[in-house]
Amino acid sequence: MHSEHLRNVQVSWVAFGWFVGLAAAAAVLLLLAGAGLTEAGGAQETLVLTVAVAVGWFVGGFIVGFKSAAAPILHGAAMAMFTFVAWFVLNLVFGGLTTGASAWEFFGARSLAAALLVQVLAAVAGCWLGYRYTPVRVD
Repeated sequence: MHSEHLRNVQVSWVAFGWFVGLAAAAAVLLLLAGAGLTEAGGAQETLVLTVAVAVGWFVGGFIVGFKSAAAPILHGAAMAMFTFVAWFVLNLVFGGLTTGASAWEFFGARSLAAALLVQVLAAVAGCWLGYRYTPVRVD
């Protein structure tokens, strides 16, 4: 792909795609919870959360890839990395004020790596597919 350059990455599309991915993941999770497929703890909860995150970030990535028409891999990876920025800001603003503890303490390294991997793969796949279906591309 000739469009994979940092100058083709638009931060506004990255943030927009992240918010769309978050909203779509929340909607999928709400639908699965309404259907009674979630239960506290266990492998079923992990599977449901993984599916919700994958579908959400795929949808967000597809929209970004279709609308930006450039650098689908970089846009998808940046969408997943934007999670760290959002999490850091939310912990900085709300973390210590309400509970006195940070959310960083409750999320293990393996869980973080797995969640980031799911987000990266889903967002890149969505961006790539959206990029392939866009009528005008930057080459």
